[in-house]
Amino acid sequence: MSSLGDDFFIKPFYMEQPSTSGEQPQEESIFQEDEFSMKGYDKHIKNARIMLFVIGGLQLFGVFTSMSLPDPARWISMTVYIVFGLVFAGLGLWTHKKPYAALLTALIIYLSLQVIGGIYDPTTIYKGLILKIGILVMLIIGLRNAKEAQDMERAFGKNS
Repeated sequence: MSSLGDDFFIKPFYMEQPSTSGEQPQEESIFQEDEFSMKGYDKHIKNARIMLFVIGGLQLFGVFTSMSLPDPARWISMTVYIVFGLVFAGLGLWTHKKPYAALLTALIIYLSLQVIGGIYDPTTIYKGLILKIGILVMLIIGLRNAKEAQDMERAFGKNS
């Protein structure tokens, strides 16, 4: 008399046998890896990347505005403008590898610079307000899309 074998009960596709090596099994997805596309996310990330280069350029523009300062303050001011210009340009380049981390870092630095500038000279809060809002909006949209793209990559096991 034959008994019902293991073949009779079909395990759902998401159930896997426990691993003896102690590693957690990779959860299977209903999507194929070749269906994963950055379409829709890459546009906003690219716009945020461009905005980082614009911020870097605006920082470098500050070098020319500091030419009228007295000698020790001029060199300090020029150095600060150059350093932050290069930092934002570097973050723009980093968005090719790690867009979420780069955009989050850029957003924190940008907001910190705005707060420090507002504390030092409160009139700077209103100067270029439309440009500042535009920069923030583009960075936040890019950050949100970079986070969603990062989550999708993790779902497919691509931890790059």
